[in-house]
Amino acid sequence: MGKENKIERMISAEELPGFLRKMASAIENGATDEDAYLASIEGFEKLKMNIRNEQGQTVIKIKAKPSKEFSIGPAPEAVSGDSSTPAKPKYSNLKKKMRKSFKIIFKTLHSGELPPAEVVQEFIDDSRLMVTDEDKGLGDEYYEEYIALCNAFQKAFDEGDVEKTHAACDELNHMKTRCHAKYD
Repeated sequence: MGKENKIERMISAEELPGFLRKMASAIENGATDEDAYLASIEGFEKLKMNIRNEQGQTVIKIKAKPSKEFSIGPAPEAVSGDSSTPAKPKYSNLKKKMRKSFKIIFKTLHSGELPPAEVVQEFIDDSRLMVTDEDKGLGDEYYEEYIALCNAFQKAFDEGDVEKTHAACDELNHMKTRCHAKYD
């Protein structure tokens, strides 16, 4: 993971709304040349912001932890011998990534909405990658049933049915719980 990016600015109270608009635009559309310093918050994984008034000035401090996609340098995954095929991530890194995406899916569905399509696709792709790691011996006997549940989840999501997607998500969660209880 890349290191944390920091921005600290002192502006007048009247300039604050404009600054926040520029920041929102940089997150949504990318930083402009005029506000290139805001490029450091693009693609963040975690963003902390502190705004306070000090002696008539507004002090803004922003800390942005970039996601792996936006980190500079080589990926933390093992390099494969064949440069045309992307390297397969370490099993533990894959599981950590899946845990994050499933948490977003689970919370969004339990609030009554469909999760973002990118998160669902990432989770499904990572799930398919996980079940190819049969040399681990951790839950191999669950893989066939797990992929069937992933397919049902994907189908319900593609249909846009929140209730069916929620139910399929709960089934995946139950299966994960059973498997992890046995192997964790």
